[in-house]
Amino acid sequence: MKRFVILLSVLILAFSNPMAAQVSAGAGYLKTHVSGENDTCSGDGFYMGLSYRIPLIGSFSLAPGLYFTRIEESGGAFVFDDTVIYSDYFIEKALVVPLNLQWSVDFPYGIRGLIHAGPSVQYGLQCQSPSGSYNVPDKDIYDEDYGFAHRRWNVLAGAGLGLSFPFKATSRLFVTAGWDYGFVNLFVNPNLNSNRSLWKVGLGLEF
Repeated sequence: MKRFVILLSVLILAFSNPMAAQVSAGAGYLKTHVSGENDTCSGDGFYMGLSYRIPLIGSFSLAPGLYFTRIEESGGAFVFDDTVIYSDYFIEKALVVPLNLQWSVDFPYGIRGLIHAGPSVQYGLQCQSPSGSYNVPDKDIYDEDYGFAHRRWNVLAGAGLGLSFPFKATSRLFVTAGWDYGFVNLFVNPNLNSNRSLWKVGLGLEF
């Protein structure tokens, strides 16, 4: 309880002092892979959004954010009722809320190294299969009673590295790369037990 009160006090102080925190906008490339005992699938996409870096102690910061993601997964091979079924692709749009703990180290010429890790929560906005793949209609298939219906919610954990560079007086450019793993089964159908991995690389501006 005491630790919770201390953390809550730090967060309140950080948010009450806007000069101590910084907002950043970023975007980048996503590579996704779904694997499990019943299926495999891969694809590409992008993300874009905002984060809010809150200094804590020393070189540590808390960085909550809100990002939009769009992924196209193709080449899926699914085992359904002992039958191998090949589908075309899914288009999935979602909101992701990361809560990263970030550690930074300063290098010469104003260059700063970044290491981050933490959990993320994903909320699916829309998932479609425009080609009308087997048993998958051309409409939103989140939480529906179809063979390949996707779950709307997921919880991920990930980590990454980055570099930031001075840009003008109060801004910094940064480049990051990271990896996330989803712990929740991707599919509603319990017979299709699969998890998603995401590799990402992106650029941003902290101001």
